[in-house]
Formats: sequence, C-alpha cells, structure tokens
Amino acid sequence: MPPCCNTVQARSPESMGDVEDLLKESLVDSKPPPTNLPSTDAAKAPTRGSVAVPAVATAVLSSFLFGYQTIVLNSCAELIAVDLQWCDSVWQSECSRSNFYIGLVNASVYLGAALGAYICGRAKVHSIGARRQMLVSDILFAAGGLCGACAQDVQALLAGRLLSGVGLGLCAIAAPLYIAEISPRERRGVNSTMHGVGITIGILAASSLGLPQGPPPSGPADPLTGLDTWYWRFLLGFQILPAIVQATLFFFALPIDPPSFLVQRGRVEEARTLLYRTYGIDTSVQPLTSLAPPGSPLTGPDLQLNNQIANLELQINELIEASATAREVPHIRIHQAICDPFLRCAVFLGFGLAAFQQLCGINALMAFSNTFFQEGGIPASATTMASTAMATANVAVSFFSSRVVDHWGRRKLLLAGSFGQAMAMGVLSICVFPGVASVFPPVILGLLTVVAFTVFVVTFSAGLGAITWLYLSEIYPMEIRGSALSACGVINWLCSFGIVFVVKFLNLQQTCVLLFCISAVGFVGVNLWIVETKGCSMDDSPLTPRSGRSSSRVLTPRSPQADFQELVDECEPEVLR
Repeated sequence: MPPCCNTVQARSPESMGDVEDLLKESLVDSKPPPTNLPSTDAAKAPTRGSVAVPAVATAVLSSFLFGYQTIVLNSCAELIAVDLQWCDSVWQSECSRSNFYIGLVNASVYLGAALGAYICGRAKVHSIGARRQMLVSDILFAAGGLCGACAQDVQALLAGRLLSGVGLGLCAIAAPLYIAEISPRERRGVNSTMHGVGITIGILAASSLGLPQGPPPSGPADPLTGLDTWYWRFLLGFQILPAIVQATLFFFALPIDPPSFLVQRGRVEEARTLLYRTYGIDTSVQPLTSLAPPGSPLTGPDLQLNNQIANLELQINELIEASATAREVPHIRIHQAICDPFLRCAVFLGFGLAAFQQLCGINALMAFSNTFFQEGGIPASATTMASTAMATANVAVSFFSSRVVDHWGRRKLLLAGSFGQAMAMGVLSICVFPGVASVFPPVILGLLTVVAFTVFVVTFSAGLGAITWLYLSEIYPMEIRGSALSACGVINWLCSFGIVFVVKFLNLQQTCVLLFCISAVGFVGVNLWIVETKGCSMDDSPLTPRSGRSSSRVLTPRSPQADFQELVDECEPEVLR
C-alpha cells in the first residue's frame, strides 16, 4: 500500500533552487498512512470534469495536421503536374521531370520535419514547453499552406512544403509529449493513442477532400477543366484552418502547461492545482482539507476523495523530486547519453524504433496509394475512393487500439502490428509477381491490392502508429527526454524522406518486396529488444530505472576527487605487484 501524505500547502518557490527545500518540507509534513485506505488504486482518473480532456483534444489537432500532410498530394499531385506543365504539355502528367518533382515535393515535407525535430531538441526551444512549440508549428503550418495555395512553380511548392515540414517536425514531438504529460497517469496510454487517432483522421480528411477531383487527363483531347484547375490549391491551403483553431484555443481558451513543466519552472502550486484539475477536482470550488487522522472512519465519497488526495500528493512529490534531481545534472547532449552505459541501450532502442516506424514505408504507401491501386488494377476514376476506404478502416482500427493499449501493453501491439505488416506485403508481393498476377482477373488483383494495403495500414496504425511516440516518451528520463526525442525525430523524418523519395521510382512489386523485408526485420527486432512499459512512471522505465541511476556518469556526475580515488584504486594492485 502506498504511503499517504497530507495535502501539503507548499509555497511557490522564488527561485528554481527552492524546489529541493520544498520537497524536504513536503516529506517532513507527511503523516503515516491511514489504516482505512483500500489496497486498490485510489486515484481513478475520471474523464468528466477533467481539464485533460479538452487539452488533449486541442493537442490532437496537431496530430490531424500530421496526417493531413502525409497524404494531401496523393489525389492532386498529377493534376498539379499538368496545371504547372512540368511535362511541357497541357495534358501529360507522366514524364521523368514530373516524377522527380512529385517525389521531391512529396518528400520535402519530411526533410523540413527533420529540421523541425532537430530544432525541437535545442535547449532554448525545449525550455518553452510543448504547448508553445505547437503554437510555433501552427504559425509554420499557416505560412506553408498559404505559400502552397498561391504557388506558381515548383520552387514555391517546395517552400510551402518545407515550412509545413518544419511545423510537422515540431508538433510530431510536442503533441504526443504534451498529451502524455497532461494526462492522468491511469489514462496516459489511452490518451496518448489519440495522437495516432488524430493522424488517421487527418489522412481520412485529405482523402475525402480529394474526392471531388477527377483523374489526370488521358490525352490531348482531355485537358484540365473546371474544378480540377484550382482545387489542388484549396487542398494545400486547407491546413490553415485547423492551425488557426488550435492556436486560438491554446493561446486564449486553454493556456495550460503540464504539471511537470510547471514544477520545472518552480511553479509548484500551479502544478498542484492543475494536477487536481486533471482528475476532475477543482480546488477553487471544492477547497481541499487535510486528510482525516489515522483511525478515523471514512466511507463513500469522503473515502474516495481521501484516497485521491493521497495519491495526487504522492504524484506531485514525485515530480518535485524528479525536477530537483534533473536540475542537479547539467544539460545532457545526445552523444553524452550514447557514451553512458546506463542510457545507451534506451537511446539506441529509441533510434531503431523511430527508424523502423518510417522505413516500413507507411508514408510512401499512403502518399502514392492512388498510383499503386491503378497499377494493381483499380480504374483511375476509383483510386481516390479506394484510398478513402482504406483511410476509413485505418480510423476504425486506431480507435480500437486506443482502447486496448493499456490492457494489451505496448510490446504486444508492436509485435502484432509489425507481423501484420510483413504478412500483408509478403502476400501481395507474391500476388503481383508477373507469373502469378496473370492468373487473376484485373478486378480480383485490384481488390487484393486494396485489401493488402488496408491490412498493412491498419496493422501499422494499431502497432507502430499508436505506440511508437508513446513508447519513446516513456523510456527516457527527464534529463535527456528532450534531446533524445529530438534525435529520434530527426532519424524518423530522414528515413521517411528517403523511403518516400525512393518508392516513387519503384513499381508495385518492388515496393511490396522492399516493405516486406523491412517489416520482417522489424518484427524480429521488436521481439528481441522491446520491453514492456505499461503502467510505468515516465521517470522510472524498465530501461532506465531510478534504482540504477547511480551507475550513470552523466545522471550522477562524481567529483574529481572520486575519479582520482577510482584511478588510485585501479592502480594500487599494480603497485603492490
């Protein structure tokens, strides 16, 4: 049974150095645990009245923009090529220059995202907090959308995509981190999967909004007309709307930073009040009183409130202790973490998982699904509808994974997802092999392509899509979380840029074989190295437990005298010999 402490009326420290004293004061004022507390988890996290609910919903708008960016060009890239005459023709969209431009414009957003992820890891940017990082990303999304909507050449399109990409790199790290930190501990897994749900809804929105467009012209007698000549500008500019909505909410209606961020800034009372509000307890309406003394009988709502206060006070003390410990250590750069034996495993595991999430090819498949469906046998006029159906299934499965993540755990979902991806691409690579494909009628082959792609996408959504960034935010201690997530983001987006650009020059069969091999290798890696983090504190993961911090040279730096004494101890046997 966890110890219970009184509701501590802690003062707000005047400087960051006062938090250690505040922690001592909190611990000294703690009383022995009441004997009337039940053994079950006391702090259930209600959704009704919790300030975390609107905060998470607002952060998910960044996830929506994430998903929208990955697929917005899927339905209109060829129309842009015709409208801007990349093939020096009023109807042709297929030529070497067009393929190069489409691949570059599609992939450039991920190059910008790598830059955004790198910027996110800088100490000054990390210090402003996840909410303000998302506000900056909203400005970049709005600027990128405006630039893309007004583009008259490929240079303007690239500029708009790069600006949007930098915003994507910022919010792709800031949004899941904000959601994880603002959520009650008991609902962190469920709430964090809303990031994946938001991405799938953004993908569905981009596919659905592309439905009014027709297929690219098929010949000189079929030039672009009507809506097809300008609708792509609307699609590229649509991202301005959710960016403005999120910026307005976060700046005016919900200027809420997570309790851990507030504690790091020395604003402990604000952090305590906010932590209570995330559990639906409004201290301005319902003043908190001290817990009943040991032995006092409590029943019903009083017992429940008593237990909630006890657990929430333990959580705030954990945050104070973690913040005080983190400030004792200087800013740790990622190369220092790599050289530290205690942190090295977590760092490399995160790098591998971040790379696998994109190298499996999900963004390439989504970005060019219309082209692949047409190659698989779907009529050109129905490819966008097929992509929309696939995106709809993706949303449904992402909602399912959000409900089971805290029951099944992170490892099981990653294993099931990567296995499903490998099976889908393996079966399809056999079916589209020239000797086998000739056996199937075009309609059947087209259906097999849609089904296999849908299985790949939904298993990705349930596994790597829902879990990757939640898992990464859980395995790193506070001292390196910012720099480690930034490095993972850079690796993630560079891998996405590479795979999206390369796949544009591959046919359907080559793409399926490549994605099968990567998913199969990834499945083996997940099985060998991923450990479960379900129910763990964000500052006490199995990969970097608090009990092992003393073995880390960067988390617990020693004095020069200690290093000198160690050198003496090592040399003493040699002297004695």
